[in-house]
Amino acid sequence: MHPAVAAEREETQPAPLSGEQLNRLQQAISDLSAPQLAWASGYLAGLGSGRPASAAEAEAEAAATVTVLYASQTGNSRALAEGLCSAAQARGVETTLHAVEAYKPRKLAKEKVLILVVSTHGEGEPPDSARALWRYLSGPRAPRLNGLKFAVFGLGDSSYEHFCAAARLFDGLLAQLGGERLMPLVEADVDFQRAGEAWFPQILELVEPLQTVARGRVASVSPIRPPSRVDRDQPHAARLVESLRITTDDAVSEVYHVALQIDPAQVRYQPGDALGVWFHNDPQLVDEVLLRATLDGEQRVTLNGQQISLRQGLGSALELTQLHPSVVRHWAEISPSDALRELTTKGDALREYCRTRQLLDLLSEYPARVDAEDFAALLQPLQPRLYSIASSQLKHEDEIHLTVGVHSYHTKGGERLGGASGFLGRRLLEGDEVKVYVVENSAFRLPQQGDTPVIMIGAGTGIAPFRAFLQQRAAQGAEGRNWLIFGNRHFHRDFLYQQEWLAQRDAGLLQRVTPAFSRDGAGDAYVQDRLLEHGERLYRWLQQGAHIYVCGGIAMEKGVREALTEVLVQQSGITPAEAEETIDRLQQQGRYQRDTY
Repeated sequence: MHPAVAAEREETQPAPLSGEQLNRLQQAISDLSAPQLAWASGYLAGLGSGRPASAAEAEAEAAATVTVLYASQTGNSRALAEGLCSAAQARGVETTLHAVEAYKPRKLAKEKVLILVVSTHGEGEPPDSARALWRYLSGPRAPRLNGLKFAVFGLGDSSYEHFCAAARLFDGLLAQLGGERLMPLVEADVDFQRAGEAWFPQILELVEPLQTVARGRVASVSPIRPPSRVDRDQPHAARLVESLRITTDDAVSEVYHVALQIDPAQVRYQPGDALGVWFHNDPQLVDEVLLRATLDGEQRVTLNGQQISLRQGLGSALELTQLHPSVVRHWAEISPSDALRELTTKGDALREYCRTRQLLDLLSEYPARVDAEDFAALLQPLQPRLYSIASSQLKHEDEIHLTVGVHSYHTKGGERLGGASGFLGRRLLEGDEVKVYVVENSAFRLPQQGDTPVIMIGAGTGIAPFRAFLQQRAAQGAEGRNWLIFGNRHFHRDFLYQQEWLAQRDAGLLQRVTPAFSRDGAGDAYVQDRLLEHGERLYRWLQQGAHIYVCGGIAMEKGVREALTEVLVQQSGITPAEAEETIDRLQQQGRYQRDTY
């Protein structure tokens, strides 16, 4: 993902490393964050001086270091945690950064200072990567944490009922086990970056006095310049090379296969990862919003400390297609409507209103007068959208493929389109550039052993990662059997990538293809129905070590889990409770993985 870098030199002179040694060093540091590079720089300098740290010094440093853990489903928690570590380095505060899935929970008993950055997933659940830590802390082997000082930063979206529930869970568990809060739990809404920038100096002010070893030792050594990394804040300019509709014109769903050209020296990805896409709002939508708000698009407003036109802000910096409860509440303070104010007091009704409408609908239904500056201030910042990657880089080295379903519905005012899906599916033209970045998903990975059987269950555009999975297994020559269970509305209209699946079946790569179409008459079925129909075979594959992967909506995954529970009860004679425990064990072993939205 990152280009190789080397330390800068003040003078041009022959490198003391051979080409092979330099290449190995560059590979070793390619995925290190800035704080990790700084630590490694100091460590290597210590080795070069002939004064490696003794065990006692290492133990003292470990006691002084602030451990930062992040648990992320979309990459936002990671970005925030890395930002915190960079701010800490600038102040001479020593930190170690870990993805929660790479951290051994037993180490918690030895930590002195812990900062956890965690998002909430699904119906208030921790990210899949954090489930092992959650089970450990809530289980019988959880340690007493009387010597631990901690803080939790939660990322969530108040559009959902269980706002920041995972952060509240971890914050409560750490306190129950004897940990001492450095500061109250922070619950950040979708504009998490602004909340993070305010939180950094607050938490660092609290942890700085807790450092028990000399500060600045690492900072005093010139760090290796970190590689220029493609991420949310530094996206890559990809170019559209193909956009092909893969549902028929009379299909309910409008789905496109989108191929983007990338520079493989800068962008690396694996099957299971997602692509973050930055987009521009539809200019026609911007005009309609300005008309409804009775505002002049050329008026100047302040966004992110810069003066720009309101039209420019609405086009590229502010959220127009995902209506957020906070926007409705602010609009209710301006609007003369009593009905709107009453709506904002009813959580479920407000969330449903936002789920089924866009900003333009709010402005049309509840007109109000506001000036340009206040209007820009009440809107949420534009957020990128994530799409499961539908290709393997082993087959398409310089491309990333997406399966994009255009979200659309009609109101009295006309058609409403999803922001990113309308941009990718209808407005982006061949040769146009789009800003993108890869979001790693370590909790949705193919088995390491190529002979392991794989069962892939997807509905609609949830088919995307399985196209990547099969391309990867073909390129690697994996010998494990593959079974695809795919659901959509109609066989003749919505069988996404049908010809590819048939070709892979004929080639022997895909042993079974089991479709489920919900609106084809007497044969109506969902993927969970197909699991029950093929329960005996499904159970036999599980007995042979198969891994199950599920991609689609939260409700679909819940139905799959219920069907799998019933299959286990029927085929093995265990109770429903025991079947649930079996699925939990499969999940702990990485044999039941899900990517839901």
